Amino acid sequence: MGLLGFLPNLWSSTPTLLVLQHVYQGQDLNWTVAAQSGIYQAPVAGLTVSAWTVTPGNPVSGPQPPDRVVRFYVAGRVKPKLLCLVDVRYFPQGNAWVPYYRMDEHMYFTRRGDRWMPLTLMNGVPALVTATPIGFANAAGYYQGFSFAQTTGPIALTGWTVARENAGALPAP
Repeated sequence: MGLLGFLPNLWSSTPTLLVLQHVYQGQDLNWTVAAQSGIYQAPVAGLTVSAWTVTPGNPVSGPQPPDRVVRFYVAGRVKPKLLCLVDVRYFPQGNAWVPYYRMDEHMYFTRRGDRWMPLTLMNGVPALVTATPIGFANAAGYYQGFSFAQTTGPIALTGWTVARENAGALPAP
């Protein structure tokens, strides 16, 4: 295939992996997370919300797209800290591939005596991330979407990274 055979791929738009949604002061917020690997800043700096909802991105035609991992970061004392990981895998639906999601919380623990204790405590309560799925999981354990929140209070996302699964971690945004 000659050079011209590759040109349509250069002009095609990057598919959307997922959309983060929240209603803030009566306004619908929709932040698009593209399938392009990289580091992304939150569109609105310092925005603090009670929860985010992950809704499906674009279906993709052609061969199955590679798995992606989206790492969400929140403000930390010195630098952004990892809140959670969202694994994105495409599953067949009709003549297209549709993204499905699985969230993995990122918690740090330490051993104190004979017990494991979470390092991220606020007023003695572990800062856990809860996920409420939309619909039922498929056979592989992935959902069409979900909402996530912190048990200790609102979330102030600073940004996210997108990478192919097992491609290594990018620095925090």
